[in-house]
Amino acid sequence: MKSKFNCNARTSAVTVSVRPAQPRVGTTHTYELNGTLLHDVLEDGKWITKRAVPAGDVYERAA
Repeated sequence: MKSKFNCNARTSAVTVSVRPAQPRVGTTHTYELNGTLLHDVLEDGKWITKRAVPAGDVYERAA
């Protein structure tokens, strides 16, 4: 007899975070999220994250 449930089925979840932020203006957007500095670029009508750097490393890399 075959079980109705697949115990080995993969479970996944998507977490969506809603937070206050400045609206995106122009073709680039830089912001910090969960301790990471993100740099997004608008390409072909879609926002693409080009760079993600731990926020603590930002000042070290700028030097």
